[in-house]
Amino acid sequence: MRYGEDHEKGIIMKPQLLDAIQQRYACREFSADRPVSADELAAVLEAGRLAPSAFGLEPWRFISVTDAAGKTALARACFDQPAAATAAAFIAIVALVDALDPDSAYVHARFEAEARGGDTAPIYEAYRAYYHPDTITPWAQGQCNFAAAHMLLQATHLGLASCPLGGFDSGLLTQALDIPPGETPALLIAFGHCAYEAPARIRKPLN
Repeated sequence: MRYGEDHEKGIIMKPQLLDAIQQRYACREFSADRPVSADELAAVLEAGRLAPSAFGLEPWRFISVTDAAGKTALARACFDQPAAATAAAFIAIVALVDALDPDSAYVHARFEAEARGGDTAPIYEAYRAYYHPDTITPWAQGQCNFAAAHMLLQATHLGLASCPLGGFDSGLLTQALDIPPGETPALLIAFGHCAYEAPARIRKPLN
């Protein structure tokens, strides 16, 4: 539905994005014989790349896993819960923590891009006032959820099922993904085709 003037006139438009939002469902078990194609995975990753982030910092890195050994290791890190054990593919979203130091080359490069050739001083001033090393890790992990939301909706649009997995052993996941010091796992998303029909959505009313 389009709001504003069109809404007042009673003109109804096909809510294509809302369709994907309505259909998205956290699948708890995937079909074992239905893979995720490289093109589908690339489209999901691109959706994550285009996600918004505070200060334009894009404080994330994406790791896709489709090989059998890698998937087994990730499932073990997720306590072998069914959604992880049956997934056809994974995308791990890793938060870049140490790179977010205000004086890092990474921050400098991102602010240069964000300023689009203009003055970076206002961005630096605002960020330095906000940045604190004791709170930057959960902040960066929270920012990663913007990318995750984009990926989940893109997967639904492609006809894929997905399940965001926040229940994992951080140490095992870090080892399985070979995540270096200064980075920390934020979220793991399992993808595939759901082995059962999604139930009706249950949500609170808008009011």
